[in-house]
Amino acid sequence: MKNFTLLLVAFLGLSLASNAQRITDVYTFAQTPQDLSAQEAEAMRGTGESALEVAQRGGGTILFYEDFANGFEGNNGIGAWTAEDTGEGMVWQAVDQAGNGYYADGSASGVQPPAGEYSTNIGTINSTTADNGWMVFDCDYFNTPISEGYENTEGWITSPSLDFTNSGSVVITWEQYFRYCCYPYAPIYLEVSNDGGATWTTFDAHGTFIESANSASANVLTTSVDISCVAANSADVQVRFSYLQAPEVGDGYSHYYWGIDDVTISENPVANDLSAVQLTNGDVFNVFEYRVTPLEQAIPEADGGLLAGVLYRNSGNANQDETTVTVEVLDEGGNILSTTVAELGTVNSFANAVNCPANTQDTIYVATGWTPTETGNYVLQATIASANEDENPDDNVRSKVIVYSDDEYGHDDEGALDVEFRPTDSDIAGLFNPAGYGNFFHMHNAGSTAYGVTVRFGPNCGGGDLEFETRLYAYDGAVGLTDSPFEATYWSYDDAWTPGSAETSDYVYLPFEDPIEMTNEGFYFTGLINEFESEAELTVLGNANSDTDNSTGDYGLTGAGDFVWFTSQTATPAIRLILSERVGIDEIANHNGIDLRQNVPNPANGTTIVRFEMLQSRNVTVEMRDLQGRLIQSVQRGQLPAGMHQVELNVADLQSGIYTYTLIADGLRLTKKMMVK
Repeated sequence: MKNFTLLLVAFLGLSLASNAQRITDVYTFAQTPQDLSAQEAEAMRGTGESALEVAQRGGGTILFYEDFANGFEGNNGIGAWTAEDTGEGMVWQAVDQAGNGYYADGSASGVQPPAGEYSTNIGTINSTTADNGWMVFDCDYFNTPISEGYENTEGWITSPSLDFTNSGSVVITWEQYFRYCCYPYAPIYLEVSNDGGATWTTFDAHGTFIESANSASANVLTTSVDISCVAANSADVQVRFSYLQAPEVGDGYSHYYWGIDDVTISENPVANDLSAVQLTNGDVFNVFEYRVTPLEQAIPEADGGLLAGVLYRNSGNANQDETTVTVEVLDEGGNILSTTVAELGTVNSFANAVNCPANTQDTIYVATGWTPTETGNYVLQATIASANEDENPDDNVRSKVIVYSDDEYGHDDEGALDVEFRPTDSDIAGLFNPAGYGNFFHMHNAGSTAYGVTVRFGPNCGGGDLEFETRLYAYDGAVGLTDSPFEATYWSYDDAWTPGSAETSDYVYLPFEDPIEMTNEGFYFTGLINEFESEAELTVLGNANSDTDNSTGDYGLTGAGDFVWFTSQTATPAIRLILSERVGIDEIANHNGIDLRQNVPNPANGTTIVRFEMLQSRNVTVEMRDLQGRLIQSVQRGQLPAGMHQVELNVADLQSGIYTYTLIADGLRLTKKMMVK
């Protein structure tokens, strides 16, 4: 169940997302219908691209256009649309210029869709020609009031027969917005027939929306699907927009709405147009990608080094031969640190695809052989090219910033916190429902220890009695996340952790009661959870529309009335796993304002980095000794300002064993142990 406040307008009509497949719980839970928050309803409205302009880009020939100005009768010059639904014709509605709804038989619904009890704050579609009419599958209104019972719904609107005999490329583009309940898989599809409706080929219609129940798409979301493999050079083509019970679960879809407008079918005139659709830092289909990775979990060169995933497509109408993908790693100064070229060979156009429907995009994983030697920000960049000159080169390159840290492991982008995860209201007046938020992690390398989490709490967090837990689950696929074993640490919320705004928030470190040894087998999930109604909210900041690797989890209410973890949500909470022993700012002060970190890597071989933080300027020396106290190495750093610093120690000539290193700052001494292998 989703309930969050968007802090900035985050939904973009053509934002990019992968269809990542990763963890699937044995138990897939149905969520419960709920209102959309006023903040999310406002934030989802934006200006998407005009479907007609998208279709005409590059000189595209328009083969068919429908703006629904005449409702079901059509305004396309060819013929009417037919509607069928399981509600005896009372789910699909045509919306006129005044915003009033009409069923296919011409009778008025008496409402202005979407008009169900959970859609009162949605408003009309924000399409290019919404003022002259549009279509909506309003299953929320059909099932209102829910107190009198509800049913799962299906239905479709079908175009007149279209002749594409002379068209070797056929692309359909439309403007839409939608929200659904009660499973994560989107129940909206585009179906295409080339034999008078005897058989239909089904395409996903949710576009770039990251699938999640109870989350609203952008308004509008302009979506394009290349249907050439069915429609090209065919004389009797029909398309239909179908709301169906998703095959992954079979049923469970009863609410809310699907609005459609400005349906445009065009012929793609561009022959050579490869696109780099998305770039990932890791294998998002089998494990996860991370924005922030601790050095000790960087993939070693022996295991292939940094793994880049490049999602690409051939958006042109001609096959592309001798296609290559070039992956580069750059430092912050733009210097190239690594270059890897992968050969794709021939990339087929949609019309020539081996399978129909063709994948909207394909993926190649490139092992770069590169591994970082120090912390910092790096740029991962991928470029796709073929033997032909690309006619739209602007989308041939994708890049993203990745971070290697001392000890932080995280999916979130701290510079783009635009959503606040919040609990729903309880049935008990004045209280909030249980809530929880978290992320999945995996360990590529053995030997790490988890010491706690850092959290960016939201501006609405706290303000009353609030107890919660931090948990680290060892995921057990046989029972699902909710019933997997976990270690818990109990907390009473401190209102001093509540920021004034997202911009002024900071990570709060919450150590586990005891360090937890991690393995490189299986998956972990860490998060915050409040299992009871409370008078104060537990809220966390995060990134909207960002869960491209199915790594998130949200604790909410099932249709059966139980609270469970729902995985693979659309937004990413700012909760990071910490893999070294830390102290809070108050504890740093108790150590005279000095915090000495564990060396990285540990065990060390060759060189190792010692990092430390000071709250004031001090004269610094770092010493390394064996267990007999003999001085091995001394590094004089002189007077250093307040802040975070690091010293590199050379251990290449040392025998394997345990040593100590000591930070001496103005005579104050802090010592830790390290291992050399």
